[in-house]
Amino acid sequence: MQGRRVLFYDPNPKARRIAERAVAATGSELVVAGDCQELFDRGDIEDFDLHVWHFEPHHQDVDEWRQLLDRIEKAFPRTKTVLHISESVSSYVPLMISHPSIRHLIAKTDQPLDIEELMVTSEKLLRNDLFGMEKYLLWGCDPRVVEITDSRDKALYVREVSEFAVGLGLGDRIIEMLETVVDELVANAIFDAPLGSDGKPRYAHLDRRESVVLEESERATLRYASDGRYFAVSVSDPFGALTRDTVVGYLARCLKKGPEQILHESGGAGLGLFRVLNALSKFVVNIDPGRQTEAIGLVDLRVSMREMRSRPKSLHVFVAEEGENA
Repeated sequence: MQGRRVLFYDPNPKARRIAERAVAATGSELVVAGDCQELFDRGDIEDFDLHVWHFEPHHQDVDEWRQLLDRIEKAFPRTKTVLHISESVSSYVPLMISHPSIRHLIAKTDQPLDIEELMVTSEKLLRNDLFGMEKYLLWGCDPRVVEITDSRDKALYVREVSEFAVGLGLGDRIIEMLETVVDELVANAIFDAPLGSDGKPRYAHLDRRESVVLEESERATLRYASDGRYFAVSVSDPFGALTRDTVVGYLARCLKKGPEQILHESGGAGLGLFRVLNALSKFVVNIDPGRQTEAIGLVDLRVSMREMRSRPKSLHVFVAEEGENA
């Protein structure tokens, strides 16, 4: 980690002070751009390991911002970029489509900056240590683990998580949201993730009401836990077939029809992903291409349902660097 450099920009002085503490904890050097012009002047001429910027939706239409992203992607293709966002993920999907380097959106809520999310995100990117739901929970939290083997048992998997949530005293609406998330992530792990020897999906063509029994090498893992702040659920599969472009493409396809229409439809590519994102506070996808995919959902238990629905969501798509440990 020694020698890692992070370029940070945010117009809020409080956010800059938070970032200084967070980045210092990672053992990296923080360079702060005091304003947009300083960011434009040095962002594409100095080699940084990580860029962390405040980014408003209207910046997508400003030539200086677009040109800066273009130049960084060309000159420093291994540099990671994290954006702090103040509006919904849907406002940033066009940017993610046009700039493949944009994979990480940290939502701003009632704080200038989420120091925990920034630290976890920075550590994962700088160390290429991506997997594990525990990274987002307090130390000592012990997740429960369930092996996913049979589509006929999907309701049982959902019920196990639901009963755990009931035992925590969570409200009916939160439990219903968690059931939606688990149902979709488990279904994806059974029907969409497994690949045959030819590299093509084995079960994606089947109706999800059909029975699928996964072979031992195809089995996925469901994990869930709560540390009192977040309820976390993850599903991992041993294929790593999901890509960053697929995630963004699904979101873009759904958003073309509008969120309200999408949320009431019953089918179509990416609808499940769209519903999952809308049900969560943070949605994280970790991908080791050809080896493993892990989807993590986090629900913030410290805010009301109304607050959570109105707040922007965080979205991350981490992709393991080739030749390094994931």
